[in-house]
Amino acid sequence: MKFTPAKAGLAIFAASCIAAAPAIAQDSSAPAEAAPVAEAASVAPEAAAPAAPPPACELHIFPTLEGQAMTTGWLSGFGIVGAVADAASNKNRNISDADYLKDALGPQMQIDALNSINVVEALKLPPSQVIFETPIADRKITTKAATRLSTSKAPCYVELVITQNFYTKKAIYGRSLNNRFIVKDFRTGKDKAALVKGRGGNGLSHFPPKTTDETEAAETELREVFVKNFIEFAKGVK
Repeated sequence: MKFTPAKAGLAIFAASCIAAAPAIAQDSSAPAEAAPVAEAASVAPEAAAPAAPPPACELHIFPTLEGQAMTTGWLSGFGIVGAVADAASNKNRNISDADYLKDALGPQMQIDALNSINVVEALKLPPSQVIFETPIADRKITTKAATRLSTSKAPCYVELVITQNFYTKKAIYGRSLNNRFIVKDFRTGKDKAALVKGRGGNGLSHFPPKTTDETEAAETELREVFVKNFIEFAKGVK
């Protein structure tokens, strides 16, 4: 079969329309696919908020290296002779309990315990940076120095010094943990501050542990009572 020029032209035109149809369909769908991209591009990321400056006030905390223990029995109620005999009979126990206390409530444990509460709020201070310092072994410095124990020159500056971890066991009152603290407030602008001293003491049920199975409960209790003692002290700070 032969095509006339007219028929051939029509055939070529039809073929070109069929070939172009997919391209046209493809082009018509392109804007719909691009829409989500354009929409996503229109959502600009929010600018990060500037970090708040740290508080101008500083609270410097000095843990203690100390650990003391004293167990007394009924003999202590019979004058000096009884007290001497009591001390002799409990000498080894007091040494071992003191060593254990130094480890179970050492500087890092004191830091962890105080980090579990808002120390600044407990001391009724304005918003402050809390800075834990290296313990000072010399009690003459920690308990008597009226000057700053750190090199900070911040005008709004307060110190909290832990000066005693003391475990006692008495025949009548049972076991307890006693802690002593000192607060020095330099916000007055003076180079020396008054030493506000105080203590806190609460009973113990598990410390020291009698078996290794009781160790975790005993040491957890020790840190919890340490926090109670601090809060008890802080309530009296004005």
